[in-house]
Amino acid sequence: MQPPTFYLETSVWGSVAPRQPRDRKRVVLRLLRLLDGIRGVCVISRAVVAEVEDAQPENADPIREQMQIMKLDVLPITGEVEILARAYIEAGVLPERRETDASHVAVATCFQLDYLVSWNHRHMTRPMKRLQFESVNRVHGNFKTPLICNPFEACDELRDR
Repeated sequence: MQPPTFYLETSVWGSVAPRQPRDRKRVVLRLLRLLDGIRGVCVISRAVVAEVEDAQPENADPIREQMQIMKLDVLPITGEVEILARAYIEAGVLPERRETDASHVAVATCFQLDYLVSWNHRHMTRPMKRLQFESVNRVHGNFKTPLICNPFEACDELRDR
């Protein structure tokens, strides 16, 4: 049986940058240790890479170091991903300015990943948002929506394996 896939969007990676809350950094580092390729697989997309590249060097460098340690699958932003991301915005699930967040959810959906992990409660991890993403996904023929959770919940899922 294949281990579950965990898409870590940029807010999760941002927790390893300097001056981040200690509890967030601690749980993210624990999550990264648990994503060992056996209990779970860590996945990102070109959208995550682009956001890290746009960050200030003092923040981006520690994130890149952690990414290099991990065995990451880096997924492309395909035409299908772009269409689905646009659909989230057009349906009002996310505002226009949250296009990258829409891309994160679309990547995890289009590539049929098991989990999407985020600290973004307002736009991603709220229960109603999860249902809205699922509704748009069904309309577009994607019947599997990743489980959207925060890093604490992801660690709980991995610890129970």
